[in-house]
Amino acid sequence: MHEEINRASIHRVIEAFSQAMTALGHQVPPLSIERWAIAVHHCLSSRARDFHTHQHILDIARDADPLEILAALYHDTVYIQVDLGVTEHFAALLQPLLRKEEAACRILPGAAQDPIAADVLAVFGRSPDEVLTPFTGLNELASALVAAKELEGVLTRPEQLAVAACIEASIPFRNEIGPELERRLRALGIGAQDASAMVRRAVRLSNKDVGNFAAPDPGRFLDNTWKLLPETNPSLRIVSTYTVRDYRVALQKMEGFLAQLPAERVFHAWGGEPAPEVHAQRVQAARINIDLAVRYLRCKLYGIAMVEAFAMESGGDAPLELFMGGIPEPDGPCMRRIEQYLPQLPHVNGLDPALLTLLQVGRATASFFDLSTSPLASFLISTLGEASVMAGFAQASDWWAEKSSAREFLLLQPRAATTALAEAATHIADTRAAALRALLRDITQPTTLERPGRP
Repeated sequence: MHEEINRASIHRVIEAFSQAMTALGHQVPPLSIERWAIAVHHCLSSRARDFHTHQHILDIARDADPLEILAALYHDTVYIQVDLGVTEHFAALLQPLLRKEEAACRILPGAAQDPIAADVLAVFGRSPDEVLTPFTGLNELASALVAAKELEGVLTRPEQLAVAACIEASIPFRNEIGPELERRLRALGIGAQDASAMVRRAVRLSNKDVGNFAAPDPGRFLDNTWKLLPETNPSLRIVSTYTVRDYRVALQKMEGFLAQLPAERVFHAWGGEPAPEVHAQRVQAARINIDLAVRYLRCKLYGIAMVEAFAMESGGDAPLELFMGGIPEPDGPCMRRIEQYLPQLPHVNGLDPALLTLLQVGRATASFFDLSTSPLASFLISTLGEASVMAGFAQASDWWAEKSSAREFLLLQPRAATTALAEAATHIADTRAAALRALLRDITQPTTLERPGRP
């Protein structure tokens, strides 16, 4: 363990390739393994990646069989919407097989004419002239094609098909994958017993790929969720410039995705892999984590809705730091932050300890673009209660859907909370202080926009 921790990621990738090839009985020159490892390492070194990195693939490859290791190493090599393309080396391999068309790729006839590539297409159930996007399996298909062409002439055909099956199974959040994947393998001439073994291996890799959904610590699950945010929202990568709206949209997309994700579509089971009781435990853990994550995101979205409304009504969207203050760097100086100016208000009782811990204590680790704690959301839920916060989130959603305005949203919120946040913001957003005070006077006076019963 000590040696593994102290080895550079490129050495660990080389070691994984060597381990797999040795276990399969293939004699591969060290420089060939080095070439494969460098190409994979290059893809995973993109600065745009925060979750799909070397550590992720090495975690999946740990304690795996050799074909599963190879699939783990290659399954994230292509990540078009994050890397904004493909590395030069792999682009050359894919050039006869796929053609880029805006945010998608078309499968070329050459893919069906190449025996290795044709097998990969068959495993994926795809045909020439189909157009795929990152949301319909493009990244996984391209990664499987890369793996097949890189390892061509080294792996046997059944080994190639097994690796392709594992990468196909890594397309996430689908209904049961086993029966169709087994049917495709059988159609390629793989016997029933071998096809079943290939599918079990593929299911095992697929489950490891999304294993964080079953994390016993919700903070760990949310850690990985937060690592995905800058991958899919490039504006967040520049910490000092992303705006209030940028941050809100990133959280809103994640909340919308998780709110619609059934836990049953996260993990898979096939042919006794995994044992039924293990599968049931994973699905239940995913259900708990997803539910808590959605509530957590809605609390944060309500807090950022207040800030965004202040911004829009005081001069327009602006960098989040303008209203919230700077994000402290590790071992750096203290930063002036909006939460330092929030008053002490009476707290409600009966809050969910798990949710409150996530908001107050924070996720398991800090993110480079965000605090691990959620001071605004914590303040709001502690003083208003979860039911009121969720009602406010629903009202914010109406505003974002253009069913109301920022001012109408603010008028519907409890005056004590609105006043506290607006006054705190005046201490941070110096250039907006006068406008925020004027706004506060307006929205705390009786108006025809107020609805009966508003606190």
